[in-house]
Amino acid sequence: MALSIQLPAGLRQMWLRQAVSALLLISGALMMRPHGDLFDPANLQQFWLAAAVMGAGFALSWSLAALPRALFWAVAVLTRLALLGMEPGDDIWRYLWEGGIQLQGFSPYDLPPDAAALEGLRTPWWPQINHPGTTAIYPPLAQLLFRLHAAVAQQALLFKLSFTAADLAICGLLAARFGAARTALYAWNPLVIYGISGGGHYDSWFLLPLVAAWLLSERMPGPQGARAQAGVDLLLGLSVALKWITVPLLIQRAWSRWRQTRRPWPPLATVLVGLAPLLLGASLFCGLRSCPLVPTGSSFVRYGRSAEWLPHWIGRLWPWTLQTNAVHGLLLVLVVGVLLASRARLGVFAWRYLLALLLLSPVVHAWYFIWLMPFAVPSQNWGARLVSLSAFVYFVLPTRLPDWQLTTPERLLLWLPLLLGLLLSLRGEHHDRTEPSAQR
Repeated sequence: MALSIQLPAGLRQMWLRQAVSALLLISGALMMRPHGDLFDPANLQQFWLAAAVMGAGFALSWSLAALPRALFWAVAVLTRLALLGMEPGDDIWRYLWEGGIQLQGFSPYDLPPDAAALEGLRTPWWPQINHPGTTAIYPPLAQLLFRLHAAVAQQALLFKLSFTAADLAICGLLAARFGAARTALYAWNPLVIYGISGGGHYDSWFLLPLVAAWLLSERMPGPQGARAQAGVDLLLGLSVALKWITVPLLIQRAWSRWRQTRRPWPPLATVLVGLAPLLLGASLFCGLRSCPLVPTGSSFVRYGRSAEWLPHWIGRLWPWTLQTNAVHGLLLVLVVGVLLASRARLGVFAWRYLLALLLLSPVVHAWYFIWLMPFAVPSQNWGARLVSLSAFVYFVLPTRLPDWQLTTPERLLLWLPLLLGLLLSLRGEHHDRTEPSAQR
């Protein structure tokens, strides 16, 4: 007599959703791989179709209350491996170039890629470097890592492997803290998978120490030992030395320590330890008379625009703001001041600050939304979920060069899902807070 085992219907449905979600994500990644050259209009529709398949698998994962660790890691690893060989975005060619010229004794902060002195170093991929008339904008530690990687091999694949390794390390940290099902918001996110492993953007490098600092700071509530405190400060400092945007997080950390202790030494120690990686790295590129770490005179820094939200509408009302980005920097400083007045912990502050930064920034690229994703894992914020899908609208822009402008419908399609998702999550949080009192 044959022995049959009847599984509960709910369990069968859960397994089916897990399998379908995983297959859609892996299949979509394989479909996307041949269509990485988004400057070629012929690739755009196939790229979007693949992104839609991955997005369907990602959206299906939102209904999963549990996720086996083996399946979690299988999808996280296989989707990223599938995209390692695709044509990357154009940022990676700057990474390779700036790392390579350092090996020849040149500083990327002194000479732009199109400098006559560097003409003899041009490679076959040199024409793909973006903004060739602008000197380096990446912080010193990032430049040193570019140099280290270029010394091993001046190949895009090596850089992408390094970015992917950091990305998977973030997955591991989040999964250990929040579990596989919730961490799928980051690990199974098609925008994260494409942006890091496919597009070859280095954002996972600065996010890894930032996420580690956040999780370490919240692991032990209340006053922590000096070694743990210094560890958080150093991790934040590494993140700052890799990406300028994390400076306000170091400021928040120092301000938080002042409020906890009301003594000057703890916040001073945070500042000194946190700035140490940046200052040590800068010492290799700066002299006594100059330290040109940011090309403040370039048109890209002064008035560059890309897929922006609030600056676009502000520019409609006050056209003079289109000639300077300084006004939006001032607005961001004011917002950071307001955020510092709250007593939010590091992770909550990071979410709020990065969200404000994206809304106010005059230059936004699709992979910038990846910055939000680790900090959305605890709450499963709907804004983060939805913009992970809508951000793919951005990739219409490379096909329009030299006109780098979204139409109004495209801008709304990119940004409104984020804003509506934020409102949906705020409404849910309000309902959760008021429901117990209503029952009483």
